[in-house]
Amino acid sequence: MKKHVLIPLCTIIACALLLAGCANQSSNQSEPQYADEAFIASLAKGYEARDALVNQSPNAKKSVEYYEKIVDAELSQVEQYQTAQFQDSKLQENAIAYINALKDQRAAAGLYETDKDKCTQDWQKAYEKRTELLRLFVDDYGLTVSGPHQDSLNDLVSHGKKVTRENDERAAVESLAASIVPEFTEQYSTYTGKATVTNNTGYDFDTISFKVELFDESNVKVETTGMYASHWLNGETIVLDCYTSVQEPPATVKVVADYYQVAESN
Repeated sequence: MKKHVLIPLCTIIACALLLAGCANQSSNQSEPQYADEAFIASLAKGYEARDALVNQSPNAKKSVEYYEKIVDAELSQVEQYQTAQFQDSKLQENAIAYINALKDQRAAAGLYETDKDKCTQDWQKAYEKRTELLRLFVDDYGLTVSGPHQDSLNDLVSHGKKVTRENDERAAVESLAASIVPEFTEQYSTYTGKATVTNNTGYDFDTISFKVELFDESNVKVETTGMYASHWLNGETIVLDCYTSVQEPPATVKVVADYYQVAESN
């Protein structure tokens, strides 16, 4: 009797183990494979490959082929992540932005022999974006490279910090400009505008100026004038004056940032 009982019991146990194994395998297969760590590793590998090519031929004759080659050394390592799934959505967004910056540089390289001005302009714009993102990858995601490539990465990260700082300053000034609404009153047959404005940018300015564009009721621009301030501290409220030659009050006014110089920190 014992022998007849053991056989079906063993069979039941084996089936249970098999089903559990299949369930675990199915569960593992359903888990997404995120690309976060792999992207940072590939980014480091691509950066080193590009930097090595630049260092190998510092005096090489520059050409379309040269610039395409150095970009491709990096792009070939990271382009695969353009459609990959990331756990960190912000990292995914920045990874795609970095890949696009590389593609923009490659497109700019194609203009090297036919339109050098546009080539330089497009290449530099992509370079600014690339260095800003490298700074982010280093500071927020622990991007590292091997010793021979560390100095060049440090230089690019330093430039990226400068780009980020300048972009933040520009955005703050543009926001300030958009908040200015001058009121116009007639003085000696022309109209003068005044606006009471608080500097809420977080920056002190040695000098700052705004363009003031005046439009009539037909939305035709009739004049462009300006507003100026100097030694304007953060949190300080001042009155900005706007002098015009128009003899009718403007129907609409648009204020845009023109020039500014942030005061140096002591």
